[in-house]
Amino acid sequence: MSDFSIRRARAADLLRAAGLGAAAFVPGPNLAYLTGVHLHLMERPTLFVLCADGSSHALMPALEKQKWRSAMPEADTVYWEDSNGPAAGFAVLADRLGKGVVLGVEGLRMRASEYRSLAHHFGHEGLVDADPALVDLRLIKDPREIDELRRAIKISEAALGETYDAGIGGQTEKQISARLKAAMLAHGATGFAFEPIVLSGGAAADPHGDASERTVSAGNVLLIDFGASYGDMHADITRTVFCEHASDAHSAIYETVLSANEAGRQAVRAGAPVGAVDAAATDRLLDSPFADLILHKTGHGLGREVHEAPAVMRSNTDPQRNGMVFTIEPGLYRRNDIGVRIEDNVVVTDNGHDCLTQFNREIMTLA
Repeated sequence: MSDFSIRRARAADLLRAAGLGAAAFVPGPNLAYLTGVHLHLMERPTLFVLCADGSSHALMPALEKQKWRSAMPEADTVYWEDSNGPAAGFAVLADRLGKGVVLGVEGLRMRASEYRSLAHHFGHEGLVDADPALVDLRLIKDPREIDELRRAIKISEAALGETYDAGIGGQTEKQISARLKAAMLAHGATGFAFEPIVLSGGAAADPHGDASERTVSAGNVLLIDFGASYGDMHADITRTVFCEHASDAHSAIYETVLSANEAGRQAVRAGAPVGAVDAAATDRLLDSPFADLILHKTGHGLGREVHEAPAVMRSNTDPQRNGMVFTIEPGLYRRNDIGVRIEDNVVVTDNGHDCLTQFNREIMTLA
């Protein structure tokens, strides 16, 4: 069996366990994971349907026929032409599946357009959110995925080093972001995990702020949250540095976040609850003089999506499992003054964990 056949068989097991007759996937990470086919989510409705018995169906625009047929010849596929529209195709698909089937949909990804068309044939009561049933589908990364993630991280770290070496003082956040992106591409990135978050001074107190024309000046903090993409995988790294010098007050905040990062990494081991990582990191922050500066949990799963399962938060009692990948990114944020976040990517192993990110975490001042 191919890797994709094995994945589909595993997905079918998850559907049966959840009492679902089938699940419909739109273009995105799950569809690519199950079929190897990368399709754009565009104006043309496109669906791959996996049944709990292991059979598969699809609704495809005719222009994707060659790509789809070569990759998924076993799928019972309805192709529709632009001139006719997809309505008749949805009717044929529903007839083939049987109108009594309980059909799961990707609750966080499917658009209203596809949902309405499916609900017309299956009824709203016949459609359920399949995301909880499929949470285990991509939870454990295979060796190829880990290798691609290692490559994405290596590219990211090389690009960050070059960006720092070029200097930060007198540069705008947008200039630094542009330099970072160019360096990632030069080192072999196939894309960007997301638009880099490059924030200086008080703007760094917004965890998801946007780079602007603000200029980095002496004494400013500079927070960079970014990642290269390689293959199907995405890196997600944050480092925080200071321009020329750091005040004692800012250094104390930085060292507190670094201590929390170290504590979180030390809590990564197979069998322990995922929430133990958040507890270890966040407790360091809570026990510091800066407990009121906490804004978010410790991390999230990472892979084909930048944010995926598992959620690294205290309430998550699920066990850490060999092959899980997630971020550890404690942070402290003082409005209009400073934001510090130190983010690493780790994979759970039988012996504890492998920290895939190696870029310097100690406090740094740059010219």
